[in-house]
Amino acid sequence: MDNNTIMDAQYEEKASGFLKKAIAGLVCAAFPVASIVAIFIGTGNHKAIVDYVASGGIHTPKIKTCAALSKGAIFAGIAMTIIYAIYFIYMILVVLALAFSTLPNQN
Repeated sequence: MDNNTIMDAQYEEKASGFLKKAIAGLVCAAFPVASIVAIFIGTGNHKAIVDYVASGGIHTPKIKTCAALSKGAIFAGIAMTIIYAIYFIYMILVVLALAFSTLPNQN
């Protein structure tokens, strides 16, 4: 048997699907509302990868990379959601400060 032969006939299809979802999760993490979606994309993709490997799928470097990128999408989604929430609250406070600074002095 050749070392380059892949036993799973659907390996390339599944691996490319995992990689596409992992990259999509990382891209979504960069945008305000989509960062929440990135958490779910990363979590679902990582669970699918773990299920694939647990069911006897091949654990190649490509699959490991997909798993790492999915974990990165989860953590980036969480971090960016927190950052965007803080930024949103900060902007509300700035607008309120500007609004109240234009009021006439009540002394």
